[in-house]
Amino acid sequence: DLWHFAVMVLPVTTTSKVLICCLVSASAFLQPVPGSPRRGSLSVVRMSSEKQFTSKQIMREEIESPFRKIRVVLFGFATASAFVALYFSLLTLGKAAAGFTDVPPMSVSATNVGVNVAAAAACAYATYRDVKAGEANLERIARGGQLASLRVSPADGSPQTALISYRGQKRLLIAAGGEAYLTELASSVIKVANELARVDVAVIPVLLDADDTVDVDKGRLLWTDVVSDDATTADEKGPPETAPKKTNVQVANDFVKFPVLAAPWLAYLATEIQTAKQQGFDPVTKGIGIYVKKNGRILRRATGQPNWEQFIGTMEVMDGSQFGKAPI
Repeated sequence: DLWHFAVMVLPVTTTSKVLICCLVSASAFLQPVPGSPRRGSLSVVRMSSEKQFTSKQIMREEIESPFRKIRVVLFGFATASAFVALYFSLLTLGKAAAGFTDVPPMSVSATNVGVNVAAAAACAYATYRDVKAGEANLERIARGGQLASLRVSPADGSPQTALISYRGQKRLLIAAGGEAYLTELASSVIKVANELARVDVAVIPVLLDADDTVDVDKGRLLWTDVVSDDATTADEKGPPETAPKKTNVQVANDFVKFPVLAAPWLAYLATEIQTAKQQGFDPVTKGIGIYVKKNGRILRRATGQPNWEQFIGTMEVMDGSQFGKAPI
């Protein structure tokens, strides 16, 4: 291979050492990866022992960060070269310590070792950081696709639809919690129904049972029972000829969406539930809220009941829609 060729043929000089470093690094990148899929394959690509990403998701990550692979290759090349240079500098240091006269002095050899150690560590860290950033970006893209595929049933009786249909049109608030949490949430939503309707938001209440499972049917019945007691008009102060006599419940039904099929919703919320527990919060009693921007990206996550005044007053700025239409 390239390594044996370089060692057998090239003389041991500074120039040959550099060439050997390049050959070794290049040979590492030229080796085929066993089981790696061909470019354009539609199969699922295994990125780790636990997570899988599709070719479409990987392609999207490459589009978002087009120079990441180049940086990984360059930094990886530099890391391999630095380790090979470190190997030779350690040999030189050993010879200097043994009293050989055809090598640089001990002080120079020790300095070279230190420089090579620092270079190898810096290049390895840069490579590792870029690889981890790519994995995190892939995870975000995969989570976004999972979120977009979730289905909801509008409270106003409209046909079921996937959340991706709201992208570019509505912000999403996914509020998950136990019965007490959803009861309080429903009452607060009715009180600010008109304000919420004006900020293009869709509220999705998700009922979590005590064992952290999702119950879509029970959650919808619970919500309906709570809001059915409210019969006040939505805009009592407006003139009769211009203000439609819609109740708060009717206004809320325009933007409240109920989850459909418990399994996909539980699969998506499992990570959020686990994170909340690791931070010391009980998602059933405290509740968790996931705020999604119009472009489908997560704006923030929070526990407890939503602060409607803050949510309504700052959403245009936080979402970025005040400065133009959000990208889709």
